[in-house]
Amino acid sequence: MVELETTVDRRHGVTFVTVVVRNERTTPQRIRLESTLSGPVWPPRRNGIVNREWTGRTWDGTVEAGRRRGIGFASPAAAVDPPVELVELERATDGNRRICARTILSTLEQWTPRRRVTERA
Repeated sequence: MVELETTVDRRHGVTFVTVVVRNERTTPQRIRLESTLSGPVWPPRRNGIVNREWTGRTWDGTVEAGRRRGIGFASPAAAVDPPVELVELERATDGNRRICARTILSTLEQWTPRRRVTERA
């Protein structure tokens, strides 16, 4: 069983959401959570860089067997109950213990091909 405990605190026009994901199963689980708030999500940052498990409104991470993880974010949107929903859950194996392609792409710098590559010959 995977359980979510959520708390919501609204202060000075900002909604702060805290989620504890508890994995009571005997195997690691890949979990995808999505915000249900009607506004943008402000995920945690370290040195200005968004945590790699966040993509837009979605958190995608692994919780080891018998463990729990804390997740948090903020938003200018009004609080709703529940503030997140579990949108995907699967057993984590070596083959799927990966960061999803969207997450990888979101960490790359902006790139455009050189002009001569895109010009017609």
